[in-house]
Amino acid sequence: MAARARRTARHSSRLAAGGLLIVAAAFLPGAASAVDAEEVEVPLDYTCQFPTGTHTLTAVLSGNLPADAMAGVRYEPRDIALDLELPRPLLEDLAGLGAASVAARADLSVLHRSGEDTATAAWNGLEAPAQEIAGQDEVTLHVSGDVPTATFGAPGTATLSASDLKLALSPLRADGSPAGPAATEAECRLGEGADGTLATVTVGGEGHGQPSGPSEADPSGHTELETRMPPDRRKQLDAARQEAADADDPDDPGSCPYPPLELSMPAEAFVAGYTNVAKMDGAALLGPAQLNITMMREYLTDPCKGTFTALSDADFEYEGRRQLPPAKATFLTYGFMPTTATMELVQVGPPALITSISDNSEPTQPEYTTVEAELDIRIKDVQVNGVPLDVGPGCHTVEPVKQVLHAFGTSNPPTGYTVERGGTMDGETYVPAFTGCGVGEDLSPLLTASISGPGNYIKITQAPLCVLTNPTSEHCPAKKPVPER
Repeated sequence: MAARARRTARHSSRLAAGGLLIVAAAFLPGAASAVDAEEVEVPLDYTCQFPTGTHTLTAVLSGNLPADAMAGVRYEPRDIALDLELPRPLLEDLAGLGAASVAARADLSVLHRSGEDTATAAWNGLEAPAQEIAGQDEVTLHVSGDVPTATFGAPGTATLSASDLKLALSPLRADGSPAGPAATEAECRLGEGADGTLATVTVGGEGHGQPSGPSEADPSGHTELETRMPPDRRKQLDAARQEAADADDPDDPGSCPYPPLELSMPAEAFVAGYTNVAKMDGAALLGPAQLNITMMREYLTDPCKGTFTALSDADFEYEGRRQLPPAKATFLTYGFMPTTATMELVQVGPPALITSISDNSEPTQPEYTTVEAELDIRIKDVQVNGVPLDVGPGCHTVEPVKQVLHAFGTSNPPTGYTVERGGTMDGETYVPAFTGCGVGEDLSPLLTASISGPGNYIKITQAPLCVLTNPTSEHCPAKKPVPER
């Protein structure tokens, strides 16, 4: 049986207006201690619009939310979960689709308010495994997952309040295949007059939101990647920053972003890693795979906040195609039957989006990165106990996997992951049902029951970036990394 990849803390980011930094992460350094957190249990009544009609349901939010925080120090909610009480009429609607069980994903919007500043955090990707609903009068789904931290910029009182909720219910037949649509989605609103307050936080200390100035490593204040820009691009960037700084109003310490710049630079990198297949209790090796990257397709600088946001594009390449190399793995199906299969991850849709946010207002200069890609999973060359199982040439997922990876690092000192330096990133994968599998008989339900579902952890290691405008760099040509488990 293949070894499983080890799970570590995951990091990503979102910047919100009003000076509140919302960071999708767990275990970030400097976060408020979980020991000081208060356990909460808040019932939230929602009205949800499903395709079959409107239903009311109660979502009980539980977790640890610190009652105290320090300005400039990350505030970290932990162990957040929602218990979704599905009403009987909704269960009847799902049963009408032929569902014997249902899995769920919840995306909760949480409003952060600190003084006059507000920001909305996306507590996305809370998931619940499939739970039996056949013959049940009441069903409660327990969705959970990592949620964003926040940094409050000034002392005072802050509040966290639940807002809109998005639900995606995945009804499944007894054999594990989808029942009806791949997902039954709903937009939910809090009931009129409902109090969605989750926590009131006392924020003490002095804020640390002022820029820390150039680092000792580079007196010009350039990031590591910017030092490798062609001189004309770097001059253009410096001029934009200076113009934005000159226009800054000292009486208005809010956001002052300069219009996006296009500073595109071609680059290459190799990635390799492991992905768990939860139902088979094993992992498959991915790569090494080549990534062709257009760095800084858009570059946004905000000197008032001290943040720099780079949007880059990336495409996999293997033998002239947009995909990773085929991955072959052996598992013990159902705990005893050795099964070997080849998996191909084929990139579809637009180029992968790399969003990297650098925060130079903090001495460590943290960088938060997310990578978003759409991948079609294809299965071939299946053998069960040494006997070929002909799944045919068109066995693949009914819809692309929307894969999101998260990473975090600092530049001063260099730690963790940054796009130019590489490192590890991770995330989870929900594998949709399969279709087109089998020759002479439909094997799609078998593949769906064996593979599809949530909880498939993926960990990818990226080698340092080879920027093609600097071919004499020690990182060129691009190197292949050693994947971490």
